[in-house]
Amino acid sequence: MNRDQFFFHDLSHFPIVTAKHGGAPDGYSASWIREMEMLVNNPQPFVLVVPDMRQEAGHEDRKAMVEWQTTNMPRLRARCRAFIAVERDAEALEKIRKRAEKMARAFDMPFLAVASATEAMQCAREVLGQAGPGGFNLS
Repeated sequence: MNRDQFFFHDLSHFPIVTAKHGGAPDGYSASWIREMEMLVNNPQPFVLVVPDMRQEAGHEDRKAMVEWQTTNMPRLRARCRAFIAVERDAEALEKIRKRAEKMARAFDMPFLAVASATEAMQCAREVLGQAGPGGFNLS
């Protein structure tokens, strides 16, 4: 995979992929979908880390991205070992963790929430079998 073809995903620590959606312009979902297609078409499993859950996509972009995820969930599940959200605020983190539990059950895929980027990297390494155990519960 050519990392230069990715703008909204940082592959510098691949197979740990970090989302870079902050400040994305309206209409970016087409590029995001193209990048996601490249990720799921690549045979190597990956973990997706979202460093800022507070970044909101515009309505049309969010709609297109959710539609892609819904349609492609079997393909995504086959490659993406986990989705890890980073939230520094303790109260917001607890809310995201509760939402993540529901999403994990609904999509049959680990959705985790942690308090720091360092914790996200450690968790991602454990999920990928590169390190551990650090106490992350994937069930």
